[in-house]
Amino acid sequence: MRALGLACLLLISLISTGYADYRAGIEANKKQDFITAFREFKLLADRGQAPSQYNIALLYHHGRGVKRSTSKAFKWYLLAAKQGHAGAQNNLGSLYRRGDGTKRNYAQAAYWYAQAAPRHLIAKNNLAYLHRYGLGVKKSNKEAARLYKEAGDAGHAKSIYDLGRLYEKGRGVKKDIKEAVRLYRKAALKKYARAQYSLGLLYQSGKGVRQSFEQAARWYEFAKDQRYSSAYYGLGLLYRDGKGVDKNLKEAARLLRLGAKRGHRIAPYELGQLYEKGLGVEKNLTEALKWYELAVKRGFARARERVTALSGS
Repeated sequence: MRALGLACLLLISLISTGYADYRAGIEANKKQDFITAFREFKLLADRGQAPSQYNIALLYHHGRGVKRSTSKAFKWYLLAAKQGHAGAQNNLGSLYRRGDGTKRNYAQAAYWYAQAAPRHLIAKNNLAYLHRYGLGVKKSNKEAARLYKEAGDAGHAKSIYDLGRLYEKGRGVKKDIKEAVRLYRKAALKKYARAQYSLGLLYQSGKGVRQSFEQAARWYEFAKDQRYSSAYYGLGLLYRDGKGVDKNLKEAARLLRLGAKRGHRIAPYELGQLYEKGLGVEKNLTEALKWYELAVKRGFARARERVTALSGS
């Protein structure tokens, strides 16, 4: 009995020590002291503790405290995933889906997303995506809609938006633009930038709602505040045309430039137009050509004509 009591005390001591190490890792991570965080998590990860293995994987995945290595992240995600860690299962699925740190395998991605989905809303959304496009699973918009609804009902903003997309297009559900608007608004109020932008688009076109350029500008502004590249583009065009806002070509140029720098495909073309015509900026054909060439590089075919016209090639 005495030996058993001593063993229990030793076990409690080891658990307490492990908890202290894990907590120290979490605190170091919060302070962005990633080297200390890695050291603390590694001690427990080597002993098989799943949350620490998951955190080690995250540090390797993002190159914090260690040299970035998605192959090493894959290894640690796998160890934690096999122990049922939902976050690790989801991230492992994403590495398989992208072929990052391992060979691309949609079936494995679907398997791990499915393992995590009952406890992880992002994994449920990711699994819906695979069903939507038939990647590693049977293509089924109906199944995608079911998964999006489950995750959305639990509060996942992206899933609410994605379900709205299915209603707008009539895929897996009966086409219903008013339901799409309702869902976009619900996701937008959760500060999901893509939903805010999409709601702005509907107001601009008058699709499913009464057309209002003022409302379009309002929702684009919300999305812009979250640095959503398309919002800079949409708002820039409203300022260029004086729709829903006072016409301001300088502001249009500023917004289009920001959208272009954040990777928007068409914004460089529209900015090139302003430079070519001298609207809101000083006329500069060299600068116009630069932005047109960027638009071509991003696959916007219309810009190719302007590149040919300005460069002669």
